[in-house]
Amino acid sequence: MAASLLLLTVLTATTGIFGSPVKPVSKELIDIIVDWAPLLWLHPEEVFFPSSVDFHFENVEVRADNETVAQASPDRRSVVTGPETSSMHLNSVPDLACADCLLDWFSGQNVSEVSVPTYVFIRDYQDACGTVDVVYRNFYPYNYGKDVCVGKSVGVYNRKVVECYVSVHSFGAWYSWNDTTNNFQFTHGEDSRIDVVDVTYPATVEVVQGRHAEVFSANGSHGLWSEAGTHEYVHFPIHLRDQTARGYAWRTWDRLEIVEYDPDVTYEGNLHYLGYRGRWGNQKRGCEVQPISGECILGGGPGFWPQGPGDFPEDSCVA
Repeated sequence: MAASLLLLTVLTATTGIFGSPVKPVSKELIDIIVDWAPLLWLHPEEVFFPSSVDFHFENVEVRADNETVAQASPDRRSVVTGPETSSMHLNSVPDLACADCLLDWFSGQNVSEVSVPTYVFIRDYQDACGTVDVVYRNFYPYNYGKDVCVGKSVGVYNRKVVECYVSVHSFGAWYSWNDTTNNFQFTHGEDSRIDVVDVTYPATVEVVQGRHAEVFSANGSHGLWSEAGTHEYVHFPIHLRDQTARGYAWRTWDRLEIVEYDPDVTYEGNLHYLGYRGRWGNQKRGCEVQPISGECILGGGPGFWPQGPGDFPEDSCVA
């Protein structure tokens, strides 16, 4: 399992606890979230599509770290939650016969045929600048070839989008909005947790069809880039590269699930699963290749949901 992610930073005069039981997300912020939601290009040869979390739950069981079954047949309303689930993971049913074996449901849900949601998480800093971070996450049941946890995030100040972060795999890049050129321009990349990674990021993130950021999901691996083409990020001792191209244009704004994530809130109903703290895939296997490739043959499923303020940038407001 993996998640592609885009972070948008917005400055808005509207503050408050968006999505909490007390105060819903304001229409002003919803308009911004919809207007700037990414146009995501899937590669024309993609066969491992995104899905809803509901689809994923239908095919997994909750296991403890010793691989005993903690819960069979979980769903978004019933999955076990709480701090004790941090050592658990969602394991494929049936189990994999080998580290690089595939199951039919790994193909996900073809977004050209099925309405698949994009999950939007909000952090309202409630500072003097009115800073709100908006994270767009796309859920993939399976990545082929590389371990990925990626996405897009945007930031808003004084009703104005000011920057975005495009996550690739274990690394990503920050871009600032430029009113003159009408696009996001590269400012700096993020250091990777893998020493062999050396990335040249695209110079801009363009906007299309109004204000929608145009991003490209790499074939199989689902790393997000802001430009079509070949993106090599490991050059030695092996070559790892992502291939992106204009295949199917996924209008993510057609179906958004929006919530302000607060680790101190106990969510119920359709949001009950936000209290699950464990990993969203099988445990790592085939790690004898990790010293060369930087990854195991079967990468461990990442955590999908923000686990508190640490998953959002630090507040940089200067009033």
